[in-house]
Amino acid sequence: MGTSNWQNISYNIDLVRRLNPKTILDVGVGFGRWGILFREYLDVWEHGQNRINWKTEIDGIEIYPGYINEYHSYFYNTIYIEDALAHLRNQDKHYDLINLGDVVEHYKKKDGKELLELSLKHGRYVLMNIPIGKHWEQKGTAENPYEEHKSTWYNSDFTGYKHYIIECFRDFMQRDFSVVLISSGRIVFDKTQGKYFGIKNFLKHRVGFKKTIENFERRKSK
Repeated sequence: MGTSNWQNISYNIDLVRRLNPKTILDVGVGFGRWGILFREYLDVWEHGQNRINWKTEIDGIEIYPGYINEYHSYFYNTIYIEDALAHLRNQDKHYDLINLGDVVEHYKKKDGKELLELSLKHGRYVLMNIPIGKHWEQKGTAENPYEEHKSTWYNSDFTGYKHYIIECFRDFMQRDFSVVLISSGRIVFDKTQGKYFGIKNFLKHRVGFKKTIENFERRKSK
């Protein structure tokens, strides 16, 4: 089943609530963790359990149809069963947030970079969880060959973007992984959301985006 580390969950949700997207594309749906959590803390948290009152549009892409079950349709508006790179090459829809949850490493490096560029083209913000460095070898299976890790990534792969935030974590085996937020434009946080979000968390492990953090804290202190 397509799932991943848990150490970053609260950070991701706090961050997404600060971004407060109205439309989301969740790439690599798998078990459906991120779609479920986005739905819970952007809609149920704010508007209750009645689906009629939900405001957020959450679409998903999953290349392996065996992961998709009936419950997914309750949390997602639409799920596309296809390769994410092919999907983004051939569609024009724009999202506030494109979520790449442990996805990019399943592509060869060249294709992974194209996936990021297409995500920036079709999304205001791109949020990814990604293994960092070596020691993340993973093979596919006869049933699902798409589980194979095909590329190795480092934080330095993302510092060339103009606007980015990188938060570093370790899994239960003490392997490094990161949560990376990139944008082609300035990152703007919604101050009415995520009241439990500590902006200081960014400063502890961040690799970049100093100007945005400083501006945000300056506005916050006024």
